[in-house]
Amino acid sequence: SILGILIGEKILPLVIINGYGIMYKGMMNNIQIRYEFKFAMIAAGAATVCTVGATIFSCYRALAETPASLMRPPAPKEGKRILLERIPLFWKHLNFTWKSTLRNLFRYKKRFFMTIFGISGSMALMLVGFGLRDSIMDIARRQYQELQHYTGTIIDDEDATDKERQELDEFLKNNSQIERYTHVQFTKMSVPRNKSNISVYVYVPENLETFNKDVTLQDRKTKEKYKLTDAGTVISEKTATLTGLKVGDTMTITKDGKNYETKIAAVTENYMGHYIYMTGNVYEQIFGEKPDYSATVFTVKEEYKESESEVGNEILKHPAALSISYTSSLEAQLHRMLGALDTVIIVLIVSAGMLAFVVLYNLNNVNITERQRELATLKVLGFYDNEVSAYVYRENVILTLIGVLAGAVFGIFLHRYIIRTVEVDAVMFGRNINPVSFLYCGLLTIGFSMIVNLFMHQKLKKIDMVESLKSVE
Repeated sequence: SILGILIGEKILPLVIINGYGIMYKGMMNNIQIRYEFKFAMIAAGAATVCTVGATIFSCYRALAETPASLMRPPAPKEGKRILLERIPLFWKHLNFTWKSTLRNLFRYKKRFFMTIFGISGSMALMLVGFGLRDSIMDIARRQYQELQHYTGTIIDDEDATDKERQELDEFLKNNSQIERYTHVQFTKMSVPRNKSNISVYVYVPENLETFNKDVTLQDRKTKEKYKLTDAGTVISEKTATLTGLKVGDTMTITKDGKNYETKIAAVTENYMGHYIYMTGNVYEQIFGEKPDYSATVFTVKEEYKESESEVGNEILKHPAALSISYTSSLEAQLHRMLGALDTVIIVLIVSAGMLAFVVLYNLNNVNITERQRELATLKVLGFYDNEVSAYVYRENVILTLIGVLAGAVFGIFLHRYIIRTVEVDAVMFGRNINPVSFLYCGLLTIGFSMIVNLFMHQKLKKIDMVESLKSVE
C-alpha cells in the first residue's frame, strides 16, 4: 500500500493531467501534485480489507478441519459428468486428452471463474485504452471531413464598403479553383443550462442548396440525413444532451441579454463545439430581424486542396476579407493536441498486462501445486514434459479465449462509461471502437497468457515423480 501510494499518487495524476492538457493547453503546466492523506488511507484500507478478508476466509476454512486431515495432502476434486458429455455427436469425436481437459475445466469451478474474471478484466482495460484512442483521435476526421466539408471561413471586415464586398464576391464566383461559396451568419450566443449557460454558435446560411453540400446533418446512430427547413432549428447532439432537450421541445436562446424561444426540428451529429443551425426565415421569426451575413464559407476544388493556402492568400488581398480559418488547420491542430493520449493508452495496456500476468501466474501456480500428484502420475505413465505442459496449457488456452470474449463485451460498456465521464462540455467524443482494436487487445491478452505458460513450463519440468508420489500417512 505504501509503495502504491508513493507511486500512484504522483504518476497516474500526472498522466491524467497531461491528457486533459489537450483541451487546456498552456493552462495546466504548473499544477502541483501533492499527496492526499485521505485518499491514501481509503485506498490502503480497501487493499488491506481485501487481502486480510481473503486470508481470514481461508484460515477459517482450514481451522475448521481436524488436525489429522490437515496433515494429509488435499484430496483431488471429484470428477463429474459435464453437460458436453450429454451431446454424443460432439463428445465421441474427442480424444482422451481433450475429454480430460474439458472435465478438468469444470472440475475446478473456482479457478474457472477466477481466471475468466481476471482475463476479462485485463482485456476490458486494454480495450478501454485502444477505444479511447479510437473515439477521441477520430473526432477530428469525422468533424472536418464527414460533417463539415467546406475548406474555410472568411470573416468579413465590418468597415468594408458595399463595393469592396461585391469585388470579393466576384472573385469567389469567377475563381476557377473555388468550387462553391455562400454567405453565412456565424454568431456566438448562449443557451441556459440549469444555473449556467452554454456558449453556442448560431449558423444561418444564405443559400440552403450550397449549405447542404457544406454541412452534413445526420443522426449519429442511424445515419439518417436531415435537411435544414423552416420547420425549426437543428442542434448538435452534445447541446441536446447537456440541456436535456429532444426533437419537438422548445429551446431558449439568449442574445444580448434577452431570451428567445425556438422549436427543435432535429438533433445532428457533431463533435467539436455547440451549433444551432437555422434558415434565414427561422432566424427572422425568432429574433425579429434579418440575418447579418458577415462571414463566407468557401470550398476549394479537390484537385487544388494542396494549394488552399495560396487561394486563401489571394482572397486576403481583398479589403473586404479580414481573416480566414481553414478546417484543415483546425483538424491538424486537434491531432497534435490529442497526441498526449498515447501515454494514457500505454499506462492502461501496461496495467492490464500486469493484471493478466499476476492473475494467470498465481492461478496456474496454485493449480499445479494442487494437482502435483496427478501430474507426477502422468509423467510416470510415460508423458513427456511437453505433453504434460500441453495437458495444462489446453485449459489455460480455453479459459483465455473465454476471458477474451467476456472482456470484449465488458470492455464495450466500460469504454462507454469512461468516455461519458471524461468528456468536457465543449466536445463530444465518439462512441466507437474500431474492429482492429478488438484484434490487438485479444492478441495482447493471449500473448500475456503465453508468457505465463512459458514460466509454468519450467515449474512442470521440475516436478519430482518420486517425491510427489510418496505416501505421507
